[in-house]
Amino acid sequence: MNNQTFMVQSSSYLAGDTSLVVDTKFGGAKSFFGGEGLFVLQISGAGLLLVSSFGAIHRKNLRLGERYVVDTGHLVAWEGHMQYSLRKAASGFFKSFLSGEGMVAEFSGPGEILIQTRNLAAFAGLLKPFFPSQSGGGGFNFGS
Repeated sequence: MNNQTFMVQSSSYLAGDTSLVVDTKFGGAKSFFGGEGLFVLQISGAGLLLVSSFGAIHRKNLRLGERYVVDTGHLVAWEGHMQYSLRKAASGFFKSFLSGEGMVAEFSGPGEILIQTRNLAAFAGLLKPFFPSQSGGGGFNFGS
């Protein structure tokens, strides 16, 4: 980082130089990241910042006025000065419910967004039917 500020999903923070200032910021009245809670980390300064993700990280650099929509489950970090708004992925409650999608963030440039290629919560949801439930039904059956 070169005298920048990034907002980082708390579970994506890995490490940083001691010169960086790490603070917790309230992410809003609605849960910003599915299952991640209401807080994000604000990291400022100059130095090395390491973030982690579930999958590869893609950098998206937006030009002035350029807009970009990202599923919040795929966000890793974004520059702190960027403007964004939160909304449901699909219009209307019923469509949102049927699509299985949650919230998306619409960013306005200029600025940089770091996006992970996979969504851990969605992956866990895909695996859930293959594990035994607490009620004893479903899951793997390895012979009788």
